[in-house]
Amino acid sequence: MEVRCPSCASRFNLPDEYAKPGRKLRCSQCANVFALEAPKAAPPPPPPPKPERKASPFAKALLLKLAIILILIAAGVGGGYFYFTSTQKPEPPTDLELQRKVERLTMRNVRQYYVDNEKVGKIFVIEGKVVNEFPDPKSLVTVEGAIYGRDKKPVSVKKQLAGTQLSLFQLQVLNEKEMESFLNNKLEILSNNVNVPSGGEVPFMVLFYSPPQGIVEFGVRIVDVQEGDPKTAK
Repeated sequence: MEVRCPSCASRFNLPDEYAKPGRKLRCSQCANVFALEAPKAAPPPPPPPKPERKASPFAKALLLKLAIILILIAAGVGGGYFYFTSTQKPEPPTDLELQRKVERLTMRNVRQYYVDNEKVGKIFVIEGKVVNEFPDPKSLVTVEGAIYGRDKKPVSVKKQLAGTQLSLFQLQVLNEKEMESFLNNKLEILSNNVNVPSGGEVPFMVLFYSPPQGIVEFGVRIVDVQEGDPKTAK
């Protein structure tokens, strides 16, 4: 048995009959006396790896079906919630509430005229400006135009966010989709119809395409406005 001196680390062979734990030994190199320690037990071998359990094709198919069902349920719940919330529109204001909301918004330079368009035929145009006479800024002014027949009944009614107007040339050459896209251009509306200061003006234009003959009257009114932000008013 090989023995190692704990003092000087010298190694020497000791006959097995003398190799008993606790026996006193003297090192031949440094004369250190020490007790022979019991040999350390070897660590147990690691347990054999467990065999890998593979799911059967039936189990895989079942798990896949369950996952698909859960996804469909989640999508249905989410879609139903989105549909419900998106269709919950706020109640429109009463006539009295609307009157108070827009009572200090006035209109200026309102006029109507026909334009011959090379793509859609005649266009009935109502245009003008909304003036903010409130002491605070206002945003997203909405107007409603209407045209009436000989019986004084409305032939067509149309709402339009203020903030944009087309030139006469545009009215003559653009198609209906292009004109509507221009009138509802978000950048123009955000530039001209947000935080309109007290005394400020917002242009508007309402178009009726191919109006019927016999239009004898038109009307336009302000039907909505939002509060502006005084900190960022123009």
